[in-house]
Amino acid sequence: MKKMFTILCLGFALSVFSQEPKVYFDDALSEHLRTYNSKSDLAVKNKNIERVDILFDSLIQLHLKNTYVANLKLKKTTGGYINTDAIEKPFLIITKKSCFIQKQEEIKAINEIANQYKGKVEVIVLYWDKRHVAKKIARQYNKNISVVYIDERKNKLNNALSAYKHSFGVPTCFYVTQNKQISSIDRKFYLKNIKSSTKKLFFENAYNGITQLMFKNETQNKGTITNNVNN
Repeated sequence: MKKMFTILCLGFALSVFSQEPKVYFDDALSEHLRTYNSKSDLAVKNKNIERVDILFDSLIQLHLKNTYVANLKLKKTTGGYINTDAIEKPFLIITKKSCFIQKQEEIKAINEIANQYKGKVEVIVLYWDKRHVAKKIARQYNKNISVVYIDERKNKLNNALSAYKHSFGVPTCFYVTQNKQISSIDRKFYLKNIKSSTKKLFFENAYNGITQLMFKNETQNKGTITNNVNN
């Protein structure tokens, strides 16, 4: 009996210590962003753009990947709210601002992605703008996309939201798993032009990010992602 009690106590202790505390995205970002910015600024000063990309990738892989996203309460342009904790599938948060040129080809590309992964991946486009501005642009997105907005001057819902804008600027795409963990971050989620080569790269980057979301725990995922872009 004493031996059995000892085994049970040991098992309980191991289960407690094996559960690592959750690390949240905004906490990890605040801890490591300053160092990243300092090194990036130096790289830019030295005109070493490749170094900036390497630093960014390291920041994601070493410090931000698999961190948890705290619940975000987002205002929909159509009224009501989205609470990210209530989303039961992987989702993308694409941050934008209306002062940047809104290319029709880029919006069309996002619509295509939302159509292809309807029911599997939630697509959220987040505009840092006033409601009437975001609502006007929202008409260009299809029904499979949730367009939300944040008027930063009136943002009282969640201070953590600021990290999604001020960390890497806009546009940026945050890939979040069903378990509310950051899978990847793409700070270049836009079409530089409408050439087929850059459009193809845009789709490939998006599909690679979505592949990580949908098959994080799968070993075989080849051949499941298709590209609709014509060369």
